[in-house]
Amino acid sequence: MNPPCPASRVSLCSTRRARQFGGAALALLVTAAAPWWSARAAEFPLKDGDTWVMAGDSITAQHLHSNYYEAFCYARYPKLTFRFRNSGVGGDTIPKVLARFDWDLAPWKPTVISVELGMNDQGGFSVEQFIANMGQLSERIKAVPARPVFFSPSPINNGDTGAKLGGNTKLHQFSVALKTFAAAQGAPYADQFHPLVDVWGANKPREALANALPPLRTLAKDDRLAGVESLRAFLAAQDASPARPVSMQGDPVHPGPPGQLTMAAALLKELGAEGFVSSATLDAQGKVTEAKACVVENVKSENGKLTFDRLDETLPFPIPDDARAVLPLYPPILELSQYTLKVTGLTAERYDLKVNGTALGTVSARDLAQGVNLTSFGQGAIAAQGRAILAEVGAKENLVGQWRGQSRAAAAPNAPADAKERLAALAKQVEAADAKIRAAAKPAKLHFEVAPAK
Repeated sequence: MNPPCPASRVSLCSTRRARQFGGAALALLVTAAAPWWSARAAEFPLKDGDTWVMAGDSITAQHLHSNYYEAFCYARYPKLTFRFRNSGVGGDTIPKVLARFDWDLAPWKPTVISVELGMNDQGGFSVEQFIANMGQLSERIKAVPARPVFFSPSPINNGDTGAKLGGNTKLHQFSVALKTFAAAQGAPYADQFHPLVDVWGANKPREALANALPPLRTLAKDDRLAGVESLRAFLAAQDASPARPVSMQGDPVHPGPPGQLTMAAALLKELGAEGFVSSATLDAQGKVTEAKACVVENVKSENGKLTFDRLDETLPFPIPDDARAVLPLYPPILELSQYTLKVTGLTAERYDLKVNGTALGTVSARDLAQGVNLTSFGQGAIAAQGRAILAEVGAKENLVGQWRGQSRAAAAPNAPADAKERLAALAKQVEAADAKIRAAAKPAKLHFEVAPAK
């Protein structure tokens, strides 16, 4: 095995430091200084008017981390007009992407093509061959013309860590070599492998417990079960622990939503995505002392209850409901969504938060004084808008899949006479679906209530 380069060692060690924040309360605004990614000064490679094609294998074809990545962009950059197209195919290698390039990637007239490959390439290509193949693909992308963006492969979730790479050795080598290659190309590069291999590896022994908890909760409902009180006490202790066990779900190569949310966050952070959403600070008497990237108005303070309206310029990271369990394990997710509310001078111990009349949750006055990250709440109007964005992205990608099938048919030598007409009609449907995503991601005025908990 080739030894890790110095940059890789720095990344791995910094990731281990980042894991120490996993037990922090979700609602608190993350203010820790100098996280592992902060040294990057990259400009996020998304521009107004871009058509971004995401080329990859079955991991991309799952439409999980790619959809989360896309939803983040719509939420965070509403002033830009852009579009994403998923081009993942199970089992793909770089040569296979080159073989389908003309009918599956180029017809979109992309301005950006991201490449996320390597999981299947490791079986048939050396590191040198992998980079040589990537060079061919890079030239093909530039000839479109489009801007290449390179993603490292994700790790295999098998318990390996940076200290003992085991079955992840070649993916590590691909990632290190790809970083050097991208630098030589002057192209953006996002390394998800090294930030995640330690996080996933350290968590792996706890995944069995995480998978066992749902059936144990079902058993705990049965009063007739011998020892049920001990089981309930065990489950209560798990719920109270700040370091709850988390399952990445899926299989070691294809994580489910929790694992893929960490992938999307790692890629976004590496590429320099904007983490700040907005912040608002008020006191208990209703005075607005700060409003950054938002407008706070119609403030009232009566009988200990504070109400106000807030209109934000951008939206928080849309978090899938079935991935929220991973938030404490991977702090960069919330660091990418600094959407905060701070209220000072409150006199009660705990307060109920409502938005548009629906409960978000109950927090302490101390936490409100420090600032709470509203992204962390899984219920209420804020989370609902995130779900709506994700749903529209998913609906659009269903149409993209249909378009891709029709594009392949239209490119065949014996294509039906109306194949191109059908393709054009599908393209219009995809564009209409893009507009629905933009509409779902439009910031709307929210009505907040902060009242003493009952």
